[in-house]
Amino acid sequence: MQNGLVKSAIRVFDLLELFDAERRPLRVTTIAQKLEAPQSSVSMLLKSLVSRGYMEFDATTREYCPSVRVAFLGDWATRIPHKRDAVQDALRRLANETGETVLLGRQSGILLQYLSVIESQNVLRFSPSPGTMRPMHRTASGIMLLSTQDDERIGRLLRRYNAEPGRTGPVAKNATTMRAVEWAREHGYYESANLATQGAGVIATLLATPIRGQRLSIGVGGPVDRLHARRAELVRTVLAIASSS
Repeated sequence: MQNGLVKSAIRVFDLLELFDAERRPLRVTTIAQKLEAPQSSVSMLLKSLVSRGYMEFDATTREYCPSVRVAFLGDWATRIPHKRDAVQDALRRLANETGETVLLGRQSGILLQYLSVIESQNVLRFSPSPGTMRPMHRTASGIMLLSTQDDERIGRLLRRYNAEPGRTGPVAKNATTMRAVEWAREHGYYESANLATQGAGVIATLLATPIRGQRLSIGVGGPVDRLHARRAELVRTVLAIASSS
């Protein structure tokens, strides 16, 4: 602590302000130079933010960039009451029209991360916390995001997942995942059941955003039996709201 201020906290905001000024992905060496901070400290900070889903890292270019999740942090404080907001409004409309838990997801490295969750009011509900990470190939949202990528890239991602130290889930099978991806490409949505969470399922599709051309996933989750019974209605609603946002 210096002059009553927490240095590590200040550095996080200095980092975000730097990206806001630069408006482009940056390498750790550039960030350290511009912040006039030790590269080792900056590197640890960036890795911590990546692990929490607030920063993205491109292993090919070795560049970092704030994630979509950062954009949602202060959204509630600046929105004009009753004014439409494309993504957040889509989530609220989907929650109101279906009564099920609504999920907004993005790819975070080899995993799927739920950026925003609006919980259902039903007693039996699917309720992951915002920020929760799941294997891409074991979620409907992840399958939808994989469907936007070419087959070779998907294969590399699955191999990286299988080689990940400390992995606790089952091995990712390329053939099984590609069948799911092909189905998602053909139908424009995907429905999972008992994949990441026993007894729960998700119906998801893609949602375009103005943020660096990124694609997010939007969907509804709940007990498998309830989703199955309402499949036609839920699929229709999810697709309609995603396409109108």
